Amino acid sequence: MANFGLKVFLAISIALAFSCAEAAIVWEKGKGWQVEGGVLESLISDADAKNALEAMNKAAEAQEKEDISEAIAYYKIVVQKYPLSIFTPDAYLQLAILYRLDGQFEEAHRCLELIVKNYPGFEKYKAVISEEYELASAIQRGERPYLWGIIPWFKDFNVAIKIYESVVKNAPYSDYAPMALMNISLIANEIDKPEVAIDALDRLINTYPQSPLAPDAYLEMAKTYREMSAGPDYDQATVVKAMDFYQDFLILFPQNAAIANAEAGFDLMQDIHARSRLVMGDFYYYYRNNNKAASIFYNQTITIAPKSPAALEAKEGLRKIANGEIAPMTPVDFFFGRYKRPSYDALEDESKIERLNAEAFDMRSAEMFITAPGVWVEEELGNSTIKKEQNAQKTVIEDFENGLEGEGFAQ
Repeated sequence: MANFGLKVFLAISIALAFSCAEAAIVWEKGKGWQVEGGVLESLISDADAKNALEAMNKAAEAQEKEDISEAIAYYKIVVQKYPLSIFTPDAYLQLAILYRLDGQFEEAHRCLELIVKNYPGFEKYKAVISEEYELASAIQRGERPYLWGIIPWFKDFNVAIKIYESVVKNAPYSDYAPMALMNISLIANEIDKPEVAIDALDRLINTYPQSPLAPDAYLEMAKTYREMSAGPDYDQATVVKAMDFYQDFLILFPQNAAIANAEAGFDLMQDIHARSRLVMGDFYYYYRNNNKAASIFYNQTITIAPKSPAALEAKEGLRKIANGEIAPMTPVDFFFGRYKRPSYDALEDESKIERLNAEAFDMRSAEMFITAPGVWVEEELGNSTIKKEQNAQKTVIEDFENGLEGEGFAQ
């Protein structure tokens, strides 16, 4: 019976110890650091724990007096001398907050990452992620970093991107993750890194499609591609991408308040895309005296965007061609005359020559592939300067030997 009572007592003691260990440790003014809703006696029986608690209390008092340097010094005592203490993760969290206030952003991030790495069961894990997000936000707002908390240093928004990425990695299912991805895209666009912005927005759209930020992500993606476009005279891949995302937004979020902006953006991109064909049509009409090719591109312009300004210009070009209007002469035409379009026969002959050259190249490539190594090299060198020089040397040697025979030296 006595043994049974002892077992019950031990079981209760162990349960109480675990409940205290899992409870949050909080700072209460006038009382110091305590277990939330209880006391710390059961957890600080040894001298190290009591010393750590004393350092924690002194650090908190310095924090209240806004003496950042003194508070950092006491919290560093806890993490360096008592790394296994129950106070260590709280000390790292407070250090991160103080380093952020002191402008030591990299140190703050390091402290938070140490908590994530070494204390995954920390009861204040949400507070850690919140502080990490706040740290990145401070850098994004333009707060200046300080070396050792003293020397003003250069702002680096890449650090904010790195910390936001940590938020996404450390808490992928939290509300902070999509916000971090959106902020990464905004920063990347500001510092002219569109590929980083596109990657972040793509992850937001595909990983968090139900997020309230998803509509904004579509618009931001379209805007990013739109700003990458160089206009109708250049490659249209980014223009088409922008059109796609504007169109996706219009289909997926028809009731969104930004629908008018999306429609305006789509119309603008559609006009640029159509205008790329208009540019080609104008080139053939004004500079190549080729109304047939110009008509093809003008019609493509109208097909792509029938109601765009580019379509109106294309219709005007078709009207001129239909009425037989000749394009005005360019300055070059005044000196060298109008451009003479190659005849069909000339174009056909040129295409035949190109085709025969391509066939000859393909045949030669096939022979090189199936011929034994070194044979084709010898063939290539047959008429080369090296071969000629070898033949010349051979001739000189033969002449010399013949001369020796004439003098009676040969056997």
